[in-house]
Amino acid sequence: MLEKFIKDKQQRQIALFLIKAVFLYLLWFISYDFFISPSGIVDNWLNNRVATDAATILSIAGFTGSTTPGIHQVIVQINNVSMVGVGNRCNGLELFVLFAGFIICFPGNLKKKLVFIPLGIIGIYLINTLRAAILALIQLKAPEHLDFNHHYTFTVIVYSFIFALWMIWVNKFSAFNEIVNDEKA
Repeated sequence: MLEKFIKDKQQRQIALFLIKAVFLYLLWFISYDFFISPSGIVDNWLNNRVATDAATILSIAGFTGSTTPGIHQVIVQINNVSMVGVGNRCNGLELFVLFAGFIICFPGNLKKKLVFIPLGIIGIYLINTLRAAILALIQLKAPEHLDFNHHYTFTVIVYSFIFALWMIWVNKFSAFNEIVNDEKA
């Protein structure tokens, strides 16, 4: 159908990407706001998982890491002292959806997507969990630096990691290069 309005194959792919992205965004927005968030099941589980795994990382690093329930979050503790909380906005769920949505919308082999998306989400999860553990250490050792690192340093690190995954997908696994090369030929 797009062929009727857009003659250039590369421009059609860009338009198709944007249409899919808007559709997935609306689907996510409706699903999260009306079904996922009100139940709390996914966010609560993920908050607990990230906090528990961050506490485990702290314990492996030689600290006494643990967790305790907080209000709408799970608190990461060191030596039974509350350090940082993992809440809905910090559990990584939106990052998983952002990453997966891009891969879904971008042209490419379905089998490769079914492998790349879970591997990417695992990578994002690990980076986010390590982030929670390091933020707890910053709170313990240099609390005056917590706010800056939480809002800037780790935001840059996590989004750079996601961007790198996207570039790997685009350059190594997507069908976009084939489309561009077909246009050049």
